[in-house]
Amino acid sequence: MYDPNSPIIDFYPTEFEQDLNGKKQDWEAIVKIPFIDEERLLKAMSSREHRLTEEEKMRNSFGTSTKFTYNPGEPTVYPSSLPGFFPTLYRCYCKMEPFDLPTLDGLHLVQGLCDGVQLGAEALAGFPSLQTLPHTATLGYHGVNVHGSESRNKSMVVHIVNQHENRKVEDIAQEMIGQRIFIGWPFLQEGMVSAVSDSLFTYEKISVIPGKPPKIVSNPHTPQGLGLWKMKAEKVEHYYSKRCGVITGSVDVLLHVRPLKGLKRLDNGAFVKDYEGPDKEVEQALQLAVSEVYSEDPRFMEREPPPLSEEFPEGSKVFFLGEHAYGVAAQVSATSEDTLSVILVFFPSEKTENEKFKDVVANRLRNKYFPSFKVSEMLGISGKALSKITSSFMVVGSDGNKNNLGLSLKFEAKGLKVIEYSRKDGRYWEFSEKAVELIREYQIKYPEIFQVLDKSGDAMVKASDVFRDAPNPDAKAKEVKTWLNTKGVRDFEPVSLFCDQLGKATVKEIEELADSITANKSTAAIKKAIVKGIPRQAVLKPAHAVYRLQNQHFALGDRVIMVQDSGSVPLSFKGVVVGMNAKSMDVVWDAPFMSGGTLGDRCSQYRGSTVEFWSCLNLTNPQFVVSTNPKAPIQQQQPKVPFKPRFGPHPSVRPAAGQQPAAGFRPAPVAHRTNGINGASHNGIGHNGPVQIMVNPNRGRSSAPRGGPPAATAPHVHPLNGAVNGHAKTPSQSIPHTNGNFVDHPPRGRGRGRGFESRGGFHGPPQRGTLVPPARDRGFVAGMDRGRGLPPRGLARGRGRAHVHAAPTA
Repeated sequence: MYDPNSPIIDFYPTEFEQDLNGKKQDWEAIVKIPFIDEERLLKAMSSREHRLTEEEKMRNSFGTSTKFTYNPGEPTVYPSSLPGFFPTLYRCYCKMEPFDLPTLDGLHLVQGLCDGVQLGAEALAGFPSLQTLPHTATLGYHGVNVHGSESRNKSMVVHIVNQHENRKVEDIAQEMIGQRIFIGWPFLQEGMVSAVSDSLFTYEKISVIPGKPPKIVSNPHTPQGLGLWKMKAEKVEHYYSKRCGVITGSVDVLLHVRPLKGLKRLDNGAFVKDYEGPDKEVEQALQLAVSEVYSEDPRFMEREPPPLSEEFPEGSKVFFLGEHAYGVAAQVSATSEDTLSVILVFFPSEKTENEKFKDVVANRLRNKYFPSFKVSEMLGISGKALSKITSSFMVVGSDGNKNNLGLSLKFEAKGLKVIEYSRKDGRYWEFSEKAVELIREYQIKYPEIFQVLDKSGDAMVKASDVFRDAPNPDAKAKEVKTWLNTKGVRDFEPVSLFCDQLGKATVKEIEELADSITANKSTAAIKKAIVKGIPRQAVLKPAHAVYRLQNQHFALGDRVIMVQDSGSVPLSFKGVVVGMNAKSMDVVWDAPFMSGGTLGDRCSQYRGSTVEFWSCLNLTNPQFVVSTNPKAPIQQQQPKVPFKPRFGPHPSVRPAAGQQPAAGFRPAPVAHRTNGINGASHNGIGHNGPVQIMVNPNRGRSSAPRGGPPAATAPHVHPLNGAVNGHAKTPSQSIPHTNGNFVDHPPRGRGRGRGFESRGGFHGPPQRGTLVPPARDRGFVAGMDRGRGLPPRGLARGRGRAHVHAAPTA
């Protein structure tokens, strides 16, 4: 292919033309290369076939097909097929045998669908159908937008028939709340209705009197909720109309639905449906909801507890959840009507081994971090210089080559940090003691670099400007880069800001500890015990791990055991958590296995893998301990708080302690009463003092004020008087003025005539004996009623709401 003396070198040109053929990107072009002549290709290959070995010739020929099946018997040892690349399989349960494809002799093709196939609304679960809702269809122009632009041709438009038209919303709420429903028509998904709402009210089912059946309670929308509801209704209608070509009709009622998450297993062995929480509620138009389906999805059908002999047959592998041998692999030896017996095999020293792994990580966590401004003070450099030297600092040589003389400890744009050197807490970067020592050593070794870091601009600097006294600046820059490589800068491990991981040195120490523990173990130290008469919840079946091990918490250095019988990691393998991600964790296992990896060169080959939280059992921090007494009440120790690890910067706006973020139609927190003027309540933001309003005095500087009273008679608007349109104001309340009298003020309006004082700073409540600054513009005209007409002669026109008030005397 690349030998210039090859007889087929013309088949593989290094330069060729591209035909875009109306496309824009080069990779979309048609490559214009010569067609391959089969005879010339085979002739050229035949002159080289004598160089192939017998094994290579066999791989280059046709052979028989091979079938691999699971062998439930004793495992065998399968030697490596490629030593040095693939490890030996010490526990191989696979059986290999030749396989011949079946022939069609004596068979004939049957045209059409097989007997029993259902179509339309009776189709199997998962197959969408328009027939699940009554509808009509017409062909016409509708401008359906599927690929970014509206269709100019006719489309088949579906019109939904609203089966709930003219029904009372209270009756709909009484019928549907708490019942299952299918949403997402025509791709149906099961959910449970938690609330019903129309344009004015939200209807919920609440137990008003303890012990009595719940009743439907209607709560009016807030002023903001009115607009939010209308926006959601219009969004549903617009999506189906423009994206799907479906006319839903006017959306007058919305169903608030919690989608089905799956099945959860109860402690007695039964499987029940599990729905999402309030934070994942979705809104569905009433006329698009399907109440019943013909074919249920068998994957999500609730099941009664099976008999113990059926769920745990003799010889099945389980994990013991008792207090004294938590997480030990076990085997079922016998079952009765409500109890079972298991055989435990374990090493008594395993508990102390778990603490050793935790101590290794504890030494790493002692690394102290300092905020960036503190690091700048410690090193005697500016914050700008620190920011440049800890990221990329490009220096251009005379030949145009670029050298990065920065330490690359942080990557702001990519959201990356360097393990054991940097991290980000909120808005500020933090650097460890190791990072500070590295920067200090760099500063002492090459002070000329730190002298140019404070230059303005982000443009790359020349080597001659950095190393002014050096006879060869380019060689000096390369010398600095070589020195940085000797300090290990090239081997730094950038990882996401939102994960936490152990460094290579710590992972290597964990591997060495695991290897030494494994080498020192002997079969003579194995203990065997038989535990009889335990309840079913005292053992964990591998197939039940996804249901039972939800919300399990982990930390770096935790000892874990694999309890999932499917996947890449062998069952009952033990390892140590070395990395925490948002939805998974990195584990270094005690022994290599076929599908293991290196976790980005952080561990040895075939020793690492990334697994789900529920696939492992935490041995260091037991969280599912169960009593082995069958007569004890079923009360399993289980974490309730979901485990959602997040490291690094968080959003700047968070909900108050104990409150959930405002979303959907969740009611806002109840405003607390304050001891302010006239007992008015504050605005619920979390402050007990008055709300200060920032105003700008430079707005609307003209000879006549726009919509405000004369400067000498401008009233001071106090922010604590109730709430009108989401702001603090009650029309009929009075507030103290500067001279101790009380003055009524108009409420805040909408539009450009907003009823607060002139902009330009924060103003608190007026104090006795002080002069109130006049309102320059955008206020309300005293004595003017609300209206769109012209103001009285001599007064500037205001566009806000107002009531008739007498102007206060100066």
